[in-house]
Amino acid sequence: MSDETRNTSLIYDVNDKPRSVKDLFIYTSQWIMIMFYPVVWGYSIVGLGLGLTGEELGLYMIRVVFMIGVATLVQVSFGHKLSMISGPNIIPSLAIVAAFSIGGKDYALQSFNAYIFAGLLVAILGFFGVFSHIGKVWTPLTSGAMIMMVGLSTSMVGVGLIANQNASLPFYVGIALALICGYLSIKGKGMLASVPVLITIFLGYIIFMLTGRFDWELVRSMPTFTLPQVFPYGTAFPPIDLIIIMIIVNIFSAINLYGNIQGYSSIVKVKRDLKAEKRYFSIFGMVEGVVTSIFGVPSHVAYGENLGFVLLTRIASRIFLIIASSVFILMSFFGNIGGIMAAMPSAVAGAVLLGVASTLIGIGAKQWQSAKVFETREIFIVGFSIFLAFGLAGLPAEFYNTVPRLVGTLFKNPVITVIIFVVFLEQVIFRNERSIKIVKENE
Repeated sequence: MSDETRNTSLIYDVNDKPRSVKDLFIYTSQWIMIMFYPVVWGYSIVGLGLGLTGEELGLYMIRVVFMIGVATLVQVSFGHKLSMISGPNIIPSLAIVAAFSIGGKDYALQSFNAYIFAGLLVAILGFFGVFSHIGKVWTPLTSGAMIMMVGLSTSMVGVGLIANQNASLPFYVGIALALICGYLSIKGKGMLASVPVLITIFLGYIIFMLTGRFDWELVRSMPTFTLPQVFPYGTAFPPIDLIIIMIIVNIFSAINLYGNIQGYSSIVKVKRDLKAEKRYFSIFGMVEGVVTSIFGVPSHVAYGENLGFVLLTRIASRIFLIIASSVFILMSFFGNIGGIMAAMPSAVAGAVLLGVASTLIGIGAKQWQSAKVFETREIFIVGFSIFLAFGLAGLPAEFYNTVPRLVGTLFKNPVITVIIFVVFLEQVIFRNERSIKIVKENE
């Protein structure tokens, strides 16, 4: 028997075919526009975080576009088989930036080769169904804290990018663009409601081009046609401590994937059984972990924001996203496209991240609200975990010089530490009958 049932609340269900050429064009174009969203993540977190500039940044962005298309196409066609965009994951992205702050650029660039080992391990664990047990401790407190921390971390990066040139024109433009992005998300009608990110990016580019603050020289310096480069940072064997860090990071990325798939599946009313979980976790490890690392970009994941996309558009058919991801792959062969993305004004990227962060923080709070009980115990667990994780991530370099590099890199990643703290406090320190009941219900 099929594990899928018809969802009558959708305009197009998961396996529906296009009903007209008009629908095929409109909804495929819509997905292409939405797929520009993960490009911003790849640019703003790791691209700028590692200090990539000029042609190096342009070629990096080409590889990001290529892997967004490949990872999405493979997962939608053969993995989770849901209309979910995959893109650079904030958990490994923050780990790479943390490695940069702890050990410098050369050390951070070795993260990509280290992640190859992490991807292989997660693919093996996924094949044997290990991650099916995540649900035992994946409570509303855990998922809410993770989403909340992603939002807080994103907002910090976004504000930093907006204020990159102090309180000058880019700062005020960035704040205005963030407000526009949020306004369209709330008040937009029809297609406008589904593509506020693209509209924000488009307006930002126009403003900075008209004010002479756009780097056209970078665009012109890129080759007309190019192929995404493999092992762009060499093939040296990475340090053992970096391999251990990336294995831990990828396990938490797999937990992130589990939560995103579960949330999306509940919306489109599609049940993902153990066989499906083994399939999409194996692809996650091999394609979104190993292959992305070979091309020198952060590990990818199917985004939690896909939940918002399907609620806004009510389009869940895979065929539109399969075509859109194929177009994205084709786009990566044109160097000027990478140059345009690499020349993205920092205030524009910051505005998008700030607008999205606001939504994520709200979703995190809503997750806590969905818990059967949210009283003094639960408030303390999530409050203590979030403030401790966020505080540790903001400690100065002098502090991390006194701890092992492995510990420092993990503590600099607030998304990982908040998950660890919430699970430990909820399931160990403050474990009670409710905790035991939730675990049994999730088994």
